[in-house]
Amino acid sequence: MTSGATAQIAFPGRSVEDLLGGYERALVEAGFEIRKRDWTGQYFVHKAVLGSKAKAYVVSKVVPFGSLMRAGKRVGAEAQIYLWGDQAVLRVVFVPYMELFDRSEIMFLSAGVFEKITDDQYCVDKLHEVLGRMAAMGYPVPRTA
Repeated sequence: MTSGATAQIAFPGRSVEDLLGGYERALVEAGFEIRKRDWTGQYFVHKAVLGSKAKAYVVSKVVPFGSLMRAGKRVGAEAQIYLWGDQAVLRVVFVPYMELFDRSEIMFLSAGVFEKITDDQYCVDKLHEVLGRMAAMGYPVPRTA
């Protein structure tokens, strides 16, 4: 099953709105398009998508082994941003994105094993890129293993 990439990070002394602004800025700089930002009364629910539907389709269908290339992939980022005591918390998951269901892809329905492996690695790389951009903006992100 697709695992994508996940993170849960606390930012002491930050407000939810401040963290949301930094997270969105990092996403946009990484090439994501923000699709949804809703306040539930307790936390923000956030969705963003990376990659063109048309480009991903053409590359994955026309180019040999295109489904294994980054140009043939899309990534969905879903996050919850909430306050826990005196710290804002970012809980995020990056998964391969499928426009049809507006959710992560279903194992073996639309992709093979090797495609799933490259999808997951691409998600991990994009998560590290976004967190690196946040760290450069002054949000202290711990080093990942």
